[in-house]
Amino acid sequence: MKRIIRIFLAIICLFMLVGCSKQDSGEKVFQIGFTTAPVENDPYYIFAKTFSDLVKEKTNGNIIIDVKGSGQLGQEGEMFTGMQIGTTDMAIMTNAYISGYIPQAGLFDLPFIFKDGKEAAKVLNGKIGNEILKGYEEYGIEGLAYGEGGFRHLVTLKDEVKKPEDFQGLKIRCMETDTYIATYQELGTNAVPMAWSETITGLQQGTIDGLDIPVSVIYTNGFADIAKYINMTGHFYSPLILCVSKNVYDKLDLKEQEIVKKAAIEAGEATRISNAKLEPEMLDEMQAKGMTIVRDVDKEAFQKAFEDFYDKRAEGIGKKYLDELKKELNF
Repeated sequence: MKRIIRIFLAIICLFMLVGCSKQDSGEKVFQIGFTTAPVENDPYYIFAKTFSDLVKEKTNGNIIIDVKGSGQLGQEGEMFTGMQIGTTDMAIMTNAYISGYIPQAGLFDLPFIFKDGKEAAKVLNGKIGNEILKGYEEYGIEGLAYGEGGFRHLVTLKDEVKKPEDFQGLKIRCMETDTYIATYQELGTNAVPMAWSETITGLQQGTIDGLDIPVSVIYTNGFADIAKYINMTGHFYSPLILCVSKNVYDKLDLKEQEIVKKAAIEAGEATRISNAKLEPEMLDEMQAKGMTIVRDVDKEAFQKAFEDFYDKRAEGIGKKYLDELKKELNF
C-alpha cells in the first residue's frame, strides 16, 4: 500500500514539474482550426501549418500553434463565434462565411469580380483588403492576413455547365451568405444552404446536383470518386482569412504581435504559390481518374449576365467599397 502511495505521489510531482517547466519557459500554446481535412495539398492546411511552423521558428518555440483540421474546433460559424467570446483561439475562415457577419467582406464574394489570382492578391493585400480586415476588430477578432482557397468552380454529378442558362433548375450546395445566394437566384438556380460536413453525403444521395469549390478542395477531398464534371466556371474567388481572437491577440506583447502578423502574411502567400503550382497537376490527375474537365465555359456570357448585379449588391456591401474596387479594377 505504501509503495502504491509513493508511486502516486511521484506521478503527481512529475506532472507538477512538467507544468512548472512550461510555465517557467514562457511557452504559449494556441489552437487554430479549419473545416477541411488536414492533408498536404489542402490550402486551409497549408495556411495553418505554414503559419504554425513560422511562428514556432520566429519565437524560438515560445509560441506553439496547434493545428486542428476537419472541424475539430467546430464549423466556421461556431469558430467565428468562439473567437468572439474567447473559446476559440484562431481559425482559417472562408471569406463567404465571414461576410455573413462583416458585410463589407462580401465585396470579395461578388461573381466574376477578379480575372486571375494575381489581380485578387493585389487588391486583398492593398488598401481595400487591409481596410476591410480592420473592420474585424469591431467583432472582437483580429484579421491577420489573406490566403487563397482559389477560384470556385462548379462540381456536378451529371450535368455539364458552360453558359448561364445551364445553371437553371440545378440544386447547388451554397454557403449561407447573401451574395452567393443572390448570385444563384440570378442564374435561376436552387441554392441549398448546407454545412461542409454534410456536403459529400448530400451529393452522394442526390440531395444536391453539385457545389462550388476550388480545385484543391475538389482534389484533396476525393470528389473525383463521386462527381462526374468539373465545370471551370470560376464564378467566385475564395479568399481565406487567418483570424485570431482579440482575447488572445491582445495578450501578446508588441514583438509577438508583429511576428504573428508577418507569419500570417507569409503563410497566406504560400497558399497562392501552392495553388498556382499544383492546380494543373490536380486537374490532370482527376481527369485521368475519369472526371470530365469542362474548360470551354462562356465567360463573356456570364459577365454580361451580371452587368447590373454589382450595383444591386452595393447597399448590402457598402457603396464606398464597391466604388473603390471598380476604380482599382477599371470596371
